[in-house]
Amino acid sequence: MNSDHQVVFTFPSAVTLSGATVTPEPGKSGSVAGPPIIRPGGRTVTVNLTDVTDVQTITITLLGVNNGTSTNDVDVRMRLLLGDTNANGVVNASDVSQTKSQSGQAVTSSNFRTDVVVNGTINASDLALVKSRSGTGTAQLR
Repeated sequence: MNSDHQVVFTFPSAVTLSGATVTPEPGKSGSVAGPPIIRPGGRTVTVNLTDVTDVQTITITLLGVNNGTSTNDVDVRMRLLLGDTNANGVVNASDVSQTKSQSGQAVTSSNFRTDVVVNGTINASDLALVKSRSGTGTAQLR
């Protein structure tokens, strides 16, 4: 399983920032890979993460975010559970059904969660991965 993730933040106005950090749960891993990438126009910031352990909640901190009026750190919590395509905190038959119903469809902003192998297509490999994760849950996550 790939433990790399790309997180995209969209702001209502242009921002600058001084960096990013990730805080994994105790005993778990995750780190920032390279500096944050600010797209032209300054409203979209991409943070690349690497070596992120599944089944945990991480905190991503954007450091020194400046919108031209104020400067603050921005903390965002993100729960990770591979195969949880409907984001309900458990991988079960509803995730399998959702992925199966999207199989063969183009990846869009509304169904991207079902492309769990992140190869740009929703197909049998996504369905197999979701099925293999069935029974996994995040009840223990903070």
